Amino acid sequence: MASSALRRFFVYGTLKRGEPNHHVLTRPENGVSKFVGCAETTVKLPLVIGTRYNIPFLLNKRGTGHFVRGEVYEVDDAMMEKLDELEGYPEFYDREIQDMKILDDGE
Repeated sequence: MASSALRRFFVYGTLKRGEPNHHVLTRPENGVSKFVGCAETTVKLPLVIGTRYNIPFLLNKRGTGHFVRGEVYEVDDAMMEKLDELEGYPEFYDREIQDMKILDDGE
């Protein structure tokens, strides 16, 4: 199978390094995933950590809340499919193109 072009993907919850679902991004059998850097949204958004499973999610209320910190990865189509499966896309979340500020965390 030919590899696809990589696209950038921002994670802010359980997919970040040290969090319980990060393993999905690190398994080669899931596809390609390359860490780009730590990042922050350029627009304030409300980050909610809710449900009985402590699942983080963003509310689409631009300008309210905080700048949300997370990580940016470059992923191929195969990895995107795995991430969509994990997250229940498109039933449980929307995907949007957003500007991100890559942070200089000394990495």
